[in-house]
Amino acid sequence: MILAHEFSRILSYRVMVPMRIERVTIHQYNIPLEEPFVTALNPIPELERVLVEVETDVGITGLGEAAPAYEVTGETQRSTAAVIEDILAPLVLDTNPLDIERIVGDMEALVDGSRTAHAGIELALQDIRGKAAEMPLYRLLGGNATESVINVPKVLSIKDPGEMAEDAVDAVEAGYKQIKIKVGDKPETDVKRVEKIATAVPESVSLKADANQGWGDAKTALRALQGISDYLDVIEQPVAKENVEDLVTLRNRVDIPVMPDESVKTASDCLDLVNRGAGDIYNIKLMKTGGIGEAIRLNTVAEADNRPTQLGSMVEGGVGTAAGVHFCLAFENVIWNEMVGPFMTTANVTDLDFTVPEISVEGPGLGIEIDRDKLDELRTDCTVIGRQ
Repeated sequence: MILAHEFSRILSYRVMVPMRIERVTIHQYNIPLEEPFVTALNPIPELERVLVEVETDVGITGLGEAAPAYEVTGETQRSTAAVIEDILAPLVLDTNPLDIERIVGDMEALVDGSRTAHAGIELALQDIRGKAAEMPLYRLLGGNATESVINVPKVLSIKDPGEMAEDAVDAVEAGYKQIKIKVGDKPETDVKRVEKIATAVPESVSLKADANQGWGDAKTALRALQGISDYLDVIEQPVAKENVEDLVTLRNRVDIPVMPDESVKTASDCLDLVNRGAGDIYNIKLMKTGGIGEAIRLNTVAEADNRPTQLGSMVEGGVGTAAGVHFCLAFENVIWNEMVGPFMTTANVTDLDFTVPEISVEGPGLGIEIDRDKLDELRTDCTVIGRQ
């Protein structure tokens, strides 16, 4: 029998053993959606994603994912894969994957922007970190949760008001307790959308709305919110991302919380918005922050101002979703999530455990494995950097 102190010694030894990155594999693959995902920013017919595998010389492989969205971060699948292949992967070869802060600093010094490409590498390093420690990642990050399960909302694409109400009813019957309503079209039509949904579902169902910048300015947003704010628990990014003063105006004029999303990508952005009084709750996305490290800093800034956060989604696949779940479980200040990707697709390249409306993770690391057959089926390109 191994005593507790002996196990601790063995674990510490394994974590301290020098590791080196030998190989980075970049998979481009496309995930089919159940139906096109329509927002005020752009309709999405399918998910173009990049899966990253970072292999070490001690047999540990970390999984990362990049979920580019050009309308948010200015990246595409091909540009993301190119940045990883040409710059980031060669940079991390022969480094210790546990030196995450140093590696991230080196990547940022070479590549300004390309946040989802950074995230693809950084999430894989975080996975290695958890696997080396033989612990679920959320316990290493903060360990707030007592159960490794999160409850996710149903996100409704922009459609005719009647269709959206029908989708909301179907979601509640399926087991969802939260519904996020995509708006940002004409204010008059958006009011009808929210009204029809609110009258179609039980009052116990939490309703949130996201305009994705579609209302543009405070004047237009106020026209819409005057008719629907009583139904909503929050309004997300109601104005254009650069119109921060309009966010301040709305906070002073409406009774529901205002949540910046596209206006806040980094901890520095959050600090600026906090100082200007521009948000009640802040939407973090790992693809905007370039990974978990900067997301932690953003959450800390918000928490210092007694502002909670949401872990939002770029409709990631199984790997990115698992990373998001671990982040949610790690910190008390993260009160909401939108880890909806797996529920919107018809295929998954991992063994992530999800059943409406919950996702469960364990460990070590992200606690997931790749379904090689499914990845082979969906992959459009594969590049290996390092030892063959």
